[in-house]
Amino acid sequence: MAAPTKENPFQTVVLQHDLPDGTTHFDWLLAVDAKAENPLLSFRVSERPDKLNENRWVELDPRPDHRPEYLHLEGELDGDRGTVTRLGKGNVFIWKEIQSGWNMMIDWGTGLLTEYELIKTGDSLVFRRIFEAHSQDPPPPLPKPKMVGDVPVNKDDNAVGLPKKIMAFGADKKEATAWTRQPNTTGTGAIHVKTFHSKLTDDALRYVDEQINEWLDKNPEFEVKLATTTIGTFTGKVKEPHLICQVWV
Repeated sequence: MAAPTKENPFQTVVLQHDLPDGTTHFDWLLAVDAKAENPLLSFRVSERPDKLNENRWVELDPRPDHRPEYLHLEGELDGDRGTVTRLGKGNVFIWKEIQSGWNMMIDWGTGLLTEYELIKTGDSLVFRRIFEAHSQDPPPPLPKPKMVGDVPVNKDDNAVGLPKKIMAFGADKKEATAWTRQPNTTGTGAIHVKTFHSKLTDDALRYVDEQINEWLDKNPEFEVKLATTTIGTFTGKVKEPHLICQVWV
């Protein structure tokens, strides 16, 4: 897929979504083609990216892809899903891959380009605005991953588009290279474990299946010795049940 250019930028919008329960959040939607014909990348954010005035990291919560109509949609949503108001609209002129993520240049209708960095750190996605006067300064410290007991909260259950691509960076590297003891294929004696989890929805369960299959495909030297599953409550912005699957190799 072609990258955006000055002549063919990608559209982006920031929406305020007011829910029937009285809560409000912001949605950052990004087109992935110049004609905006494909589904939009979607992130839930606590702060508006077009109004961020500090050089610090802000968490991105990946959401399912949205229809292209959301670039222009405002008002009440069907299905008692609240109302949306468009707060910001811009054009992405530069969108390039960097280590662990993306670098973007966006014009929010002012004629000036605003630079952003989006990266994956641990099990989280974060972004920051890069100010021209401080572009050579070291980046601010990354946020610590949220934990529930000994299990990191992974917000990528329904990740699509950009989040999946960020997760795929460096995927050709074997995980075993960082291990002192290498997995064996004798049929006995598990020595390492990988934990996966997902929400209890059809899409999320299909996605965790893909995660496990891709992990095994990329590491053909692994022999699965044991797999366990359980249902537990994950605590993030809301508490919700998750399937937790541990694969021992």
